[in-house]
Amino acid sequence: MRVQTHKLFYTIGFLQFFMSEITGTTLILFLLAKGLSLQTANFLLVIFFVSIFLFEIPTGAIADKYGRKISVILGLVCFLVYSILFMQSERIEVLVVAQVFGGLAICLQSGALESWAVENSHQPMEVLFTTANSIQYISGFICGLLGAFLAVYSYFLPWLASILSTLLAILLCVFYMHENKRGFARIKSRNVVAIIRESVGTSLQNKSIWIIFIIGLFISFSNSAGNTFQQPRLVGLSEQGVWIMGIIKAAYSLCMTLGSYLVRRLSKNNSDIRVLMYACGMIGVWLIFAGSLNTFYPVLMTFLIYEVGRGMYPAAKQIYLNKRISDEYRSTLLSFDSAVSQLGVCIGLIVTGIISRNFTDLTSDQTPIQISWILCGAVALVPVVLLGIATRKRRQQE
Repeated sequence: MRVQTHKLFYTIGFLQFFMSEITGTTLILFLLAKGLSLQTANFLLVIFFVSIFLFEIPTGAIADKYGRKISVILGLVCFLVYSILFMQSERIEVLVVAQVFGGLAICLQSGALESWAVENSHQPMEVLFTTANSIQYISGFICGLLGAFLAVYSYFLPWLASILSTLLAILLCVFYMHENKRGFARIKSRNVVAIIRESVGTSLQNKSIWIIFIIGLFISFSNSAGNTFQQPRLVGLSEQGVWIMGIIKAAYSLCMTLGSYLVRRLSKNNSDIRVLMYACGMIGVWLIFAGSLNTFYPVLMTFLIYEVGRGMYPAAKQIYLNKRISDEYRSTLLSFDSAVSQLGVCIGLIVTGIISRNFTDLTSDQTPIQISWILCGAVALVPVVLLGIATRKRRQQE
């Protein structure tokens, strides 16, 4: 039985998000429970994102040369290894190895799955990516409730759920993922280094492509503190147990779904560049507000609006970038974009980790987190200025 490409893409995307977010709901709290400080937790996340930065481009070239299916399956297997190691060990060196496998898993899946969907589906990109992101955020909604509920009993239970969803995704890919090999058949005779050199060279010659890489650097820096510190900040301000994070995660998953829907609506009457500017502006402005406030409900409301912007950004960027790259180097260029983004995350985690080094438990003063959020919100507004300048210059040239 042959499953329609877009339906399989949505299903695998759902499972990918589920297997990472079911543990992500309480990840930082899990690390604190292992006896690690917030700075040490940031260090582990830096290892994770550095691994992605180092592996992204080579794995993208592998997907372009050997095919998308094998790359996605290998990525899922690596994620399985990561989950088992991370769940079982409290030794820092083992956790570091686990993070390396986790980074490799993300790299092998990221550009490959997206490329496969674009090349084999007949759905318009605006529909394909906004729907996929909405489905992922619905997965996040489920993960928020389920992950927190399971963690109340044991922090290990979400990891078991993640392992089961990974195994299901592997089976679906093995039996139902078929690909059109014409896209990478043209470069099959070239080695991986040549593919990387040619694809990166192509992107650097096209201003409309490389500017999105720069924007990704700033937005990833911005998202680092929002993602990492949301659990201790919101749980600490609420003075409730870990269960409250499940409700919050479910709420902001719905907000991210709304953001993805807004991109589809806005794309009907606005250029992809303008929609991207709206997304970056939402992220920056509302993260600054969330950092400036310091009581639970105002922080929660502004943070949820920030999550609407976060839901807008991935779909807006995917539409913009995939319209401007060819199938021949699609996986490599998407991986290059991801690698640059991971660099931004790493820089953000290092900077905010230094700022928050004195935050060790939920009773600590939240001023370091506030400073981190305000800083990261300001950084997210830089792409709005860059896109505005680029748009103005293009109009002048026309």
